[in-house]
This record gives sequence, C-alpha cells and structure tokens, in this order.
Amino acid sequence: MWTLLSVVLAIAAPWLVRRGWRRLELSRAKHPSIAGHARLARRFAAPLPYYGYDEHQFFACDGATADVVVRRRAGFERLAAELGSCAPASIKFSDSLAGGLSDVQFMDAYRVPFQFRDYLREHVRVGSVFDESRGVELRDLDRRWSYDVGGSYGVNLFGYDFYKECIAAGARRVEVLGPVLGPFHPVVRDNVERLKRLSGHDEVSFHMSGTEAVMQAVRLAQRTRIDRPRAGLHAARSGAGCDWSEESSSARAARGGRASGCRS
Repeated sequence: MWTLLSVVLAIAAPWLVRRGWRRLELSRAKHPSIAGHARLARRFAAPLPYYGYDEHQFFACDGATADVVVRRRAGFERLAAELGSCAPASIKFSDSLAGGLSDVQFMDAYRVPFQFRDYLREHVRVGSVFDESRGVELRDLDRRWSYDVGGSYGVNLFGYDFYKECIAAGARRVEVLGPVLGPFHPVVRDNVERLKRLSGHDEVSFHMSGTEAVMQAVRLAQRTRIDRPRAGLHAARSGAGCDWSEESSSARAARGGRASGCRS
C-alpha cells in the first residue's frame, strides 16, 4: 500500500510542483492587496453579513450636521420626483427588461456603492432604454434629450454622429461579404498594419468588447506575469487584456520575455 502511494506521489510530484510554481507566479503578478485576489476576496466576504444604509444613514453617513441633512434630503426628493415624472415610458420599458436581461440587473446593482443601493432603488427610478442619439446626447422613449455623461471616452470626445458615420461606411464596405464567421475581409490587413505601427507590437488581437479583451488576459496571466486591473467594469466582470495563443519567440525576446496586454 505504502509502495503504491509512494509511486503515485513520485509520478504526480513534477506536475504538482509545476502547477504550484505557476500559481505562485500568477499571484505575484497580481496586486499584493486583497483587491488583486478576487477569489480570496470573495471567500473573505462571504461570511460577512450584508448591510445597507437606512434613511438617516443615507443622508448622514459622513457625520453631516442636521441642517446639511435637511438640505440633502430636500434635494434628493426633488431629483427623485423629477426623474420619475419626466420619463414614465422609459422607466416602464426598462422595468420590463430587468427580469430577463442580466445586463440591466448588473447596471442597477453597481450604479452606486452597495450601502446606498436599496434606498436609492426604492426612491429613484431611471430608464435605461434610448432610441436616438445626436452629438453627445441621447433621446429616451419619452422623447426627452439628455447628455450622455456615462458613455465611453471616445463617444464623449467625438460624439455619436462620428461613430454612426464610421459604422455606416464600414457596413457599406463589407456588405457584399456579410457577417461571415471565421474568414476575414481584406480590409483587416490594413487595420492590422495600422494597429501594429501605433502599438509598437508585431501582433494584435481583435475582441468584440473591452470586457472580452479583459477576460482574455486571465488566460495570458496563467502563463505570463502581467498587471491585473483593480477596479472598473472590466475588472468587476472578470479579472484582467489580450491573448497571443502562439506568441512568436521574436515577440517575446523584443519584450524581454514578457507579453504586453492590449485593449480592444
């Protein structure tokens, strides 16, 4: 019995050592705080009871004086009334999506720090559906225009009209080929060459979204030491940039043995 166990351990030892070493390298590549170790953070957080601020704590969590709390409450009530009355159709349509679309639930859950979430959700309702854009503004289902202060940096910099023109021009250029999965349109080569010149790398990788690009870096982190994002949507959804499944030796040598991440 002991002989068999010794043989099994001897066979498994190289694999265990290699796996342990890779795990150590991955841990060293992450931020040293608990924020860099998502699984550990979840284990530590699991036994802790959930809590949220009640009406008094919501307005006075920072120790504000009574007169400041009164002004905060009055301003909050005005804002809640205005938002609820000016977009009833948008709010109703958004509520109908919440039960079947996890993205709506995700945005609702992480709109504010969790301590404020329950009270805010109860008193402030906003729509998350829009049907038209212009410049840096969006139009909701109640035909009300508002500035998109939560959009991406590029949209706020160039405006939606610029991106709509780019989408239309790109669609016209490849409409004969259509949404083929697998093969590429010849225009891809020009995109690759431009991105290589801009990034300084000899390879690039395309992803459908920033979140997908971040998720790919988890695989890369298992083989290569990289920095891991600590906050933001992409870090909250996953963990870390870019993936070269078969990175060339010349690319590794140019980077001193380490691969660099990229964004979509």
